[in-house]
Amino acid sequence: MLPVPSEDACPKGQAGTSGGVSSQRDEDAALALYEMLRTSGGVPEAGRYPDLDTGDPHGRGWRRLRELGLVQVRDGVAEAVDPDAALARAMDDYQANAAEQLRSGVRLQRVTEALLSVYRPSVQREISQVAVEFVTDPRRKQRTRLDLTDAARESCSSMHPGPMPPIEVLEASLEHDRTIMARGVRSRAIYPMSCLHSPKYARYLHDLADAGVELRLVDHAPFDMLTFDENAAVLAAFPDRPSDAIIVIRGAALMLSFQAVYEDCWLRGLTLARASATSADDSEITAQERVIIRLMASGLSDDQIARKLGVHRRTVQRAIAKLMERLNASSRFEAGLKLAGDAEFAKTFVVQ
Repeated sequence: MLPVPSEDACPKGQAGTSGGVSSQRDEDAALALYEMLRTSGGVPEAGRYPDLDTGDPHGRGWRRLRELGLVQVRDGVAEAVDPDAALARAMDDYQANAAEQLRSGVRLQRVTEALLSVYRPSVQREISQVAVEFVTDPRRKQRTRLDLTDAARESCSSMHPGPMPPIEVLEASLEHDRTIMARGVRSRAIYPMSCLHSPKYARYLHDLADAGVELRLVDHAPFDMLTFDENAAVLAAFPDRPSDAIIVIRGAALMLSFQAVYEDCWLRGLTLARASATSADDSEITAQERVIIRLMASGLSDDQIARKLGVHRRTVQRAIAKLMERLNASSRFEAGLKLAGDAEFAKTFVVQ
């Protein structure tokens, strides 16, 4: 008797066939086994073939009969299956597979229609609320700013941490500010307090205020920013190099955060009148020196402070030297310790 391999030992589609078609030797071996099964009425499943890929013709024959559905094991006996019955089962399997594929195709169609017609447009609407553009070309940067300004209908707000652009550029922009305010657009601007210590920039700020622009002065602002209504903002791509490139942001989803930053700086700033009075009353330590010392206390180096305020490095060093002399300190570290222990003197660095 020939042992019948179990299902585990005879998986479909292994070696012995090529592309699902057996070789002639496999077919001959299978036919011989099939005729033997029909003649004997079946054989007991007495064991397993240890390796059906060794070239054993009996192993390949059993595998082929399993592939064709011409043998089945019932009550431990391998029996031959009538070819018509095997064909009917094969057709039933095919129809079942075809029906499942059809159902899968219908499910795929419904899923695809839902994703493309319902959910994808929803995501695209969200994405359309946010757009970010990186602009480096000088003419295109200028054109973008002008277009956004012309499109504004409610407000234009700006924040400038310094260094300040040439006074000619600022004076040229003043006429544009007057034009947009004539349309009823609210115009606000935040500038560094250090502008008051330059006669030409101080005069420009007064001209700006006289034109109707609402002004606030701060010790230092985080970065250059222009906002237009609640729709768009223009930022310096590189805060340390504001003239290199700009980032244009459109969409309410992002504008809320930038507007919150602007409003925070606006509330912390001083009006032009109060800032001028504060600067005039402080004869020992100027507003610029207060900012320099405060930034020094934050851990910034002389070069970093100079770049942030748009002043020369020697200006920073003079302000720090003045502080050290006032506190009779021999080092910046000692000055920081004495400043922390002198509450009255420390109040001069707090903008009320």
